[in-house]
Amino acid sequence: MKLIDKLNITANDVITITGGGGKTALMFALSQELAARRFNHVMTTTAKICIADVPEPQCLIRNEIAEVIAAIAQEPQREWLIGKERVNGQKISGFSEAELIALKAAIVPLVIINEGDGSKRKPYKFYHDYEPSILSITTKLIHVMGAEILFQKIDGNTFHRAELYNNQLNNDDQVIFDEAVLQQTLTAFIDHKLNQTLAKNATRILFINKADGDNRTNARLMAKIGTPLFDHCLLGSLKEGWVEQLK
Repeated sequence: MKLIDKLNITANDVITITGGGGKTALMFALSQELAARRFNHVMTTTAKICIADVPEPQCLIRNEIAEVIAAIAQEPQREWLIGKERVNGQKISGFSEAELIALKAAIVPLVIINEGDGSKRKPYKFYHDYEPSILSITTKLIHVMGAEILFQKIDGNTFHRAELYNNQLNNDDQVIFDEAVLQQTLTAFIDHKLNQTLAKNATRILFINKADGDNRTNARLMAKIGTPLFDHCLLGSLKEGWVEQLK
């Protein structure tokens, strides 16, 4: 897919991935490309990652960041996913930003790919005030959306925390995630999330995933709305292994 080239990833980038509809898949796809090019890198989370999503040989779970640094120094190009602890045997929690800064200082250069969001495997989500968890050292923010959300009812079948959107309304109508709602949602995400937490010089990227089959037309409609709002816009299918850069 050449994601590294399309995203212009450099050897010291800190990449935070938000949204839904393929965050973890994108993280692993990036890791595979970085490993193939022999970039030093790690995957991690400032939310929580399901243990079932991570092959056991790639897990590096240690309570102390010093132990993680020592292990990574031995194999810095391995596709490590690092975490601080296992939560209830089902999730992996990550390190603090201070600990990740210490990791970057110890291993130079180093790409960090951070999953800063959880979406319960739904193609998109609505946000609590405390979400997403974006590292202040982020140099590239990739916001992921599944193309199948366009023209779907805003309910729990398709959207994580759909009630956070629906509770803002004063009627009982079934709300459809159409072009107007997409525009409103992305604008609010940028104004209330990215502009408040992301460094001004960080690159903002919209990635519309699952743009395959019947979703291709919807993906292009979504891209037309989202492209002016972000520095770059990509659409593609991680499942099929292709990506197209639109901006």
